[in-house]
Amino acid sequence: MKIYIAVDLEGVAGVVSHTQQCQWNTAKGWMAKSPESPTGWYAPYYAQARRLATRELNAAVQGALDAGATEVWAWSAHGSFPGAIDIELVHPECHVVYAEEGGPPGPDRSFDALFMVGQHAMAGAPYGRLAHSFHAGIVEFSVNGRPWGETAATAFGFGQLGVPLAFLSGDQAASDEALALVPGVVTVPVMRGLSPKPNLFEPAATICLAPRKARERIREAAAQATRLCPALPPFAVQPPFTMRTKFETSAFADRAMACYEGLSRIDETTVEKTADEVEMIL
Repeated sequence: MKIYIAVDLEGVAGVVSHTQQCQWNTAKGWMAKSPESPTGWYAPYYAQARRLATRELNAAVQGALDAGATEVWAWSAHGSFPGAIDIELVHPECHVVYAEEGGPPGPDRSFDALFMVGQHAMAGAPYGRLAHSFHAGIVEFSVNGRPWGETAATAFGFGQLGVPLAFLSGDQAASDEALALVPGVVTVPVMRGLSPKPNLFEPAATICLAPRKARERIREAAAQATRLCPALPPFAVQPPFTMRTKFETSAFADRAMACYEGLSRIDETTVEKTADEVEMIL
């Protein structure tokens, strides 16, 4: 059995600040110098967040192996290199896939299941922590009237290959999102918001599992998902597809109109396109 794991950062237990744990930012005076960074700058706790994410990945890998998986691939879904994975800490039985920004590289019909570790909810999700859809400039991306975040987009890509989303760990809002897409998917909520307002850059009250407890639950649930995945249907949506993106500002919409063919301008910040294939208008 062959498993593909997409690893993000914002849904990892203990990762609660985007600016200090999840991004490069040369504009902030509190950023510390680091010889390990290609830019010379890093979010002060970014290395910690990557360690936490990699240990959650390792728990998922071990759970899959416990249940009979014979091959596990992992890919960082968090931006470009170095992303969410600390290669020095990766489980010895895990194959790590590298790529610059873009969709997951290398999936094909030989895989039996998609796992997602460290996943956040889509932009605007109530109680979502570090919630966003692809980047901070998007208010909502939808397909045929249904809002999609990164979970839906990734699950759809794998679903086209007949590969089901079988497991997701992340915040409670991301878990709820996955269950709405694929009833029966195994989820592990490792944190949840204590106020309904979703946040990305602003501080917000959050309650987390201890990282060690989160990893215990991830390992158990990943084993369960590996055993269940043959019975799970791939996430599928039938064409034609109407893609609509509402951006934060008109400048983003202007750029989309210039970069994508066949778009219609719905209003100052919203664009739309109908086609036989899904196109991520980001």
